[in-house]
Amino acid sequence: MIASDAVNPNFQGAHNPDARLSVRFYVRAVKNEYETNAQGRPIFSDVDYVEILVPGDNTTTIDTPVRDEHKKRFPLQWAHFMNQKGGDQREIGTPLAEWTQITKSQAEELRALKFFTVDSIASASDQNIMRIGMIAGMSPYAFREKAQQFLKLASNVAVVNEAEERAKEAEQKNAELSRQIAETNAKMLEMQQQMAQLLESKKPEAKKRGPKPKVQVLEELKE
Repeated sequence: MIASDAVNPNFQGAHNPDARLSVRFYVRAVKNEYETNAQGRPIFSDVDYVEILVPGDNTTTIDTPVRDEHKKRFPLQWAHFMNQKGGDQREIGTPLAEWTQITKSQAEELRALKFFTVDSIASASDQNIMRIGMIAGMSPYAFREKAQQFLKLASNVAVVNEAEERAKEAEQKNAELSRQIAETNAKMLEMQQQMAQLLESKKPEAKKRGPKPKVQVLEELKE
């Protein structure tokens, strides 16, 4: 973070160093990877960001999500941003710019009417949807139905993708289990072989039988 003496209780100078900074609060559409994967369509959320830079210095720039400390540090810029924004509203869903079934100009016209996502069109009331007229080249009701079909199809695709992912995970787990079983069997076989070799080495050696001594033979003849 760019240091500031404005929040330093020991600062006694008349100049606020933050006055030299160029501060801009803005809204950035950030992709929600979890929801995108879960719903099978690109899902974005509006997130408040702050850009802090020193004019004339291209090496020092901060561009980060807004935290409470930013709001307290730059209250005038934050108030101006909130006044322009018209409240702390969030648009969550698939942005119109990500919907390939409409053109960029159509998306801009819809945004001017405060329709920012496919979801907002699909859930619009009869009264609100009539405001778009023939912007999309079809009746407003048909356009709303088209948006609803898009969301339904994306949801079905997400379900199929999730099932395929689970099947893939199960296949990988089965393959890993088979590998572990094969490895365990190989170790058991090796242990059995080692045990057999150990038992074989502990067997007493059989006494070798040779020809009887001559004295013993003579004695046996005398008898």
